[in-house]
Amino acid sequence: MLLVILWLIQDFLTILHGGGMQIPGLFILGIVYKLLFDEDIDGSLWAIWSAFAGGILWDLRWLGIPGFFTLGNVVVVLIVIQIWGAIPPQGRTRGTAFLVFVLMEVSQLLPPLLPTMILGGSTGLNFFILRQTYSLPAILVTMYLYLKRVK
Repeated sequence: MLLVILWLIQDFLTILHGGGMQIPGLFILGIVYKLLFDEDIDGSLWAIWSAFAGGILWDLRWLGIPGFFTLGNVVVVLIVIQIWGAIPPQGRTRGTAFLVFVLMEVSQLLPPLLPTMILGGSTGLNFFILRQTYSLPAILVTMYLYLKRVK
């Protein structure tokens, strides 16, 4: 339910700004956050399907061409599953905060990378830079929530 609410908030903020401001990927950030606390990280098929469904809906809603954000979202989930799954549960402490930050940054870096590569030029570069700038506060808030939950 949280992921649906995050997707709707992300969509509402995009509508509110009329597409002029690049909204951070709150939906994929929520999936990454939930994966960090998943007991069975290897059996996280729900995350792959959630990223796929949310990406398809986002692509159809805003781009009209399915596949750009969908592929980025699924790749992010697979990266998180591989990297976070390699760390034993006993090692997932506050000491891995930098790795968690990197995983969250990757979640904001990869999905908009494909449209940037397709659009190219200054339009794609401006899209990408604005998206990264506006994503940093969302990443920092999520990091705060992560560090608060991990003791």
